Amino acid sequence: MTRCSSENNYPIEGLQWTPPSPLTCELESERLIIRAYRLEDAEQVFQAIDECRDDHLLPWMVWAKENHRTLESTTKYICEQIMSLANPDTFNNVGTGIFCKQTGRFLGGTGVHDVRRDTASCETGYYIRKDAIGNGYATEACARTISWALASQANAGLGLQRVRIYCSSANPASARTIEKLGVRSEVHQRNDYFIEGIGPTDRLGWGVLADEWDCENHCAINPA
Repeated sequence: MTRCSSENNYPIEGLQWTPPSPLTCELESERLIIRAYRLEDAEQVFQAIDECRDDHLLPWMVWAKENHRTLESTTKYICEQIMSLANPDTFNNVGTGIFCKQTGRFLGGTGVHDVRRDTASCETGYYIRKDAIGNGYATEACARTISWALASQANAGLGLQRVRIYCSSANPASARTIEKLGVRSEVHQRNDYFIEGIGPTDRLGWGVLADEWDCENHCAINPA
């Protein structure tokens, strides 16, 4: 998103970021475990998505329209995420699960996406199952994921320099989640984000740099 045509057509090496090896994700916050998916997660991940697909995830999570329609589809997705972490040479994206630390219940998903090696940057996002919203889990999980992305590789992070987050202006709840993080608002592109059933909406975007984020306390150093 927000990358111009010439960058897509004529990429350059830039910072030449490379991921740590081995590449793992096992994160902890006050109430949550954010970690790489395991095959035994498939059933509860599928059930959570299927229960709130049409009246909660859609139209915002466009992948929910076609994907995770069967347990086998969810199992395939989890295998793909496992393989993504298994090969650092081609790593550019991974989805991770959000689990309740106390009960182990699957609460939603997050991850790092569109990892750009030229700028050592990534996108992150999140969703929380319908019966778990309103508890601040999305903000807590997103903050912890940002810390993983921006922490140095010597401190078990990815060693990236920048994280970006986007949502549609028609989804104010998602925007409020991001605003609670205290990161800088950077993008307001008019009629640049098409939402099925709504039409063109404004694309909103936020960004945070490594020197603007406290990776130990999972918060902005100087909240916007």
